[in-house]
Amino acid sequence: MEEKRFRGSALEGLNSSELLICGGVAAQLNLSDLISIIRKIMEFLDDYIPQLIRGLKDGYDHVK
Repeated sequence: MEEKRFRGSALEGLNSSELLICGGVAAQLNLSDLISIIRKIMEFLDDYIPQLIRGLKDGYDHVK
């Protein structure tokens, strides 16, 4: 049944040893590290989004 599910897509199924490897890597990330990463991403977006919107608007006005 699983072969039918993956047949039409570009996805590839994982065997049990590959699933164990991924689970081991994910288990090492604790909550404080995750919150720190999310905070850095939000700070970057807070700095970058206004410049991106202004650049898109200026580019659109220039092409008009």
